[in-house]
Amino acid sequence: MTQTAETFGTTAARHRRSNRIRRMSQLMAAGCLVTSGLLAAAMVLYWALTPTPTLFSHAGLPNAPVTEIDSSTRAVAFGIAMVPLGTLIWGLLSGRRCFDAFAAGRIFSRDSIRQLKTFAIAVAASALLKPLAGAALSVVLSFRQPAGAKTLALSVGSDTLIALIFAGTVAVIAWVMTEALEIADENKQFV
Repeated sequence: MTQTAETFGTTAARHRRSNRIRRMSQLMAAGCLVTSGLLAAAMVLYWALTPTPTLFSHAGLPNAPVTEIDSSTRAVAFGIAMVPLGTLIWGLLSGRRCFDAFAAGRIFSRDSIRQLKTFAIAVAASALLKPLAGAALSVVLSFRQPAGAKTLALSVGSDTLIALIFAGTVAVIAWVMTEALEIADENKQFV
């Protein structure tokens, strides 16, 4: 159904839009929570079960050892990998709180805007930490290799750049929402 200028501002149209926002926000809040749990579980499984040659390949290391790496190396590597992922999960949980506020009808509230800003900052921080964590992982994984096989691999991919653009977009939207809230507050003072 297309909205015309006459029907766009009606109470019925506003109610339909509010319901759509509420439903979508509820889905997004649930999606943020489920994704956070799945990401954490996947990271645990990855570092517990992935064969050493695959770990080395994913870390950009050409020479995997013949034997499996020990559990202490896996634990340290897991801790390093959780830094950017933990930051992203923190952001997703902030996103969840933002969407919960939207679902409750608090779209232009200071809390929902703050949570949206936190989400953007966390996504950007995670994107910036990911290459650094990858470099640290390459050092940890190759640490017990013979001399000349120790490696430091730093990789920045398009996913990092896309995440930074996405985070910047969300941050600007949050700033615009802050401005709209301040303008609305100023207008209330004149009435």
